[in-house]
Amino acid sequence: MIFKVILNSLKADIKFIIRDPMLLMASVAPLFLIAFLRLLFPLLADFIFEKTSFDLNKYYTIVAITMVSVVPMLFGIVYAFILLDENDMHILQVISVTPAGKRNFLYMRMIVPAFFSFLFVIITSFLTNPVPSEGWLRTIYVSSLLALQAPFIFLFIGSLASNKIEGLALSKFYGVFLVAVPLGLLLHHPWNYFTFFSPLYWISWAWISPNPPESLLYGGISLLITLLSVLFLFNNFLKKHAG
Repeated sequence: MIFKVILNSLKADIKFIIRDPMLLMASVAPLFLIAFLRLLFPLLADFIFEKTSFDLNKYYTIVAITMVSVVPMLFGIVYAFILLDENDMHILQVISVTPAGKRNFLYMRMIVPAFFSFLFVIITSFLTNPVPSEGWLRTIYVSSLLALQAPFIFLFIGSLASNKIEGLALSKFYGVFLVAVPLGLLLHHPWNYFTFFSPLYWISWAWISPNPPESLLYGGISLLITLLSVLFLFNNFLKKHAG
């Protein structure tokens, strides 16, 4: 029953995304990220090396991790904008007559972008190999952590924005969380402290750390930040749309 509801909702979402050029572009953007890392990055690195003797390949892991981290951001934004449109059309009020209904509706809206994020992060990681020194088990572990970022940005926009203009501004502001990845990996103590707020920073270290216990610790920190944020934003959404 639940699977059928999600499937019917997914069909409606696809129709909605196809009609919106911006959401359609965001949905297929992971394919462009793969193409860039697989095809364009090596050419760009060779070109820069020939002109300046600067070896961009040394920074491939940082670039790749940053771009893979964009995937859950994209799916979270897509579904946040769908939610804003549903709110404008009063669909949320019709579907969720009771608080329990609102919760179930929100759960479903969070699961779908998380699932797609996990799937596309796995595919992107296996095709681009951001951290060659780590195996498939680490990739699955990190993909799970990254997938949780989709509900985070979904609620970040959905609970704080009242319309698409505000949603677009918040989606740009989320870039601060993303910038923390390259900055956190490049900056040294104590400057990297400024990036500790971002779960993506901890996920990136969970990915590249050669020590499994350290990787689990970093992943646990990112999970704690994400879950606390999601819980706060989830409750804020329910309060905002109470009644």
